[in-house]
Parts: sequence; structure tokens; C-alpha cells
Amino acid sequence: MFNTAAKVLYRSLIELTNNRLTSYLIKNFCESKLSKPVIPLFSKHYRINWNETERTASDFDSLASFFIRDINLNLRPVAKEKNAIVSPVDGVVQTVGMINPNQTFMVKGKDYSFAELTGFKSADHKYNGGCFAVLYLSPRHYHRFHSPVSCTYQKLAELGKRSYPVNTMGLKYGKDVLSKNYRYVYELTRADQQMLMIPVGAMNINSIVQTNTGNRLETGEELGYFSFGSTVILVFEKDMFTPSDNLTEGRELQVGQIIGYAESQEEASAL
Repeated sequence: MFNTAAKVLYRSLIELTNNRLTSYLIKNFCESKLSKPVIPLFSKHYRINWNETERTASDFDSLASFFIRDINLNLRPVAKEKNAIVSPVDGVVQTVGMINPNQTFMVKGKDYSFAELTGFKSADHKYNGGCFAVLYLSPRHYHRFHSPVSCTYQKLAELGKRSYPVNTMGLKYGKDVLSKNYRYVYELTRADQQMLMIPVGAMNINSIVQTNTGNRLETGEELGYFSFGSTVILVFEKDMFTPSDNLTEGRELQVGQIIGYAESQEEASAL
């Protein structure tokens, strides 16, 4: 009873604040110089590590420019182990699981449609039975996302129109936020296997910006950024991926840290 009431109240409050006008006003404020005085307050509240940026609050013209700050990537060394797959973001592991044969996957006790998340039509897909991971970027995290492997890539889809919170409360009480929110669907091809990387927008500010203009990425190379805290979903082809101990729920990750290892088709078929 309590959970049902909490869910209804939460969704009602979110709908009241998450409309086109509100989003427009928030976006314009964050991009304006009027938001600059908020940066020190934001920084203090979220305990931002300024040593990583090599800059100070006064170097940023707006809250939006602060959100998309770069960092000294020498502080994020990319793992060089053979077949290593690394974290594409600084964030927290929310969920790790498997794509079910009926094309659903579970996050925080809720079933999601894989077809709705990706826009894929076929029910018999190579990602059925594959591993997935949900990585959450809070407002305090570095907002750029990088490639987890050396690969070629293509953007398969741009889906969703609005965005809702993707934090723990949003996943618990929101309505299918991961498969409803504004998102890109990238397919990455490494050697003979493929994986998906799906950046998902957060509440009010939908912006996802791709910065890489080619079709190839090296492990750890930047692909794009979010304009606010958000989520990245990784989905691996069946039998491609073995997770490491780093990929456990609640674990803090940084760009370049190993989250698992890829197996070749030959290795997988020998198991």
C-alpha cells in the first residue's frame, strides 16, 4: 500500500515539474551567466574534486559549462590488459544482469522491454542471453562518456522525447525510465563480436552530445558527453563478456577501470 501511494505521489510530482516549459527554463538558466554563482554551492554540496579539473569555479561561465567539464585524463589510466573491457564513465554500478529469452531485463525489481529500450524489432536477437550493466552518473560525476573497447561503431537510433530521473528513486518509482527517456543507441564492433552502449538522458535536460566524428574509437577515447547526471547502459552479445569483481552493484567506477573481459567466438564455442 505504501509503495503504491509513494509511486503515485512521486510520478505526479515529476510530471508537474517535468514539462516542456520547465525544461526550457532550467536549460536556459543553466546555460546563462546567471547560473555562475551557483557553481561554488553546487561544488560544495556534491564535494567536487577540483584537483581533477585543474581549474576553479571562476573559470566556468555557467553551470552548464561546469557540468561538461573535462578532467586530466592522466588521472584515468586506461587498463591495457588483453581483452579487457573498461568502464566508459565515472559512475556507480546500479545493476548487472542478463537479457532474458523473452527480451526483458530486470532493474531494481522492475522488468524492462529490451525491444523498447533499443528499438530492435526482431525477437530472435544476438543479445538474447547476453549480459547487461547499468552505470549511473550523478550530478557530481564527470559527465563525459568514453569507449569501453577499441572498436568501430555506429549510432543505430535516437529514441525518446522526454527524460525522467534515473537515480535510485527514479528507477524504483518511475515508469520504465530507462526505456522511455531520451537516449542514443550505439553498436560497437570489436573483432568478431558486438555490444551496445546506450547513453540515457536525465530529468529536464535531454542533451546528449556526440563529440567523436569518425567511426572508430580506441579504448578510453571520448565519444560524447551529457549536460547533466545520467546513465549509460552496456549490453553484450551472448557469450562475449565475463564481468570482473569491479562490476558489482553499488561499486564506484572510473573511466578506464576494468569491468570485465571479452571472449572471442572461438573461446566461447570451446566452453
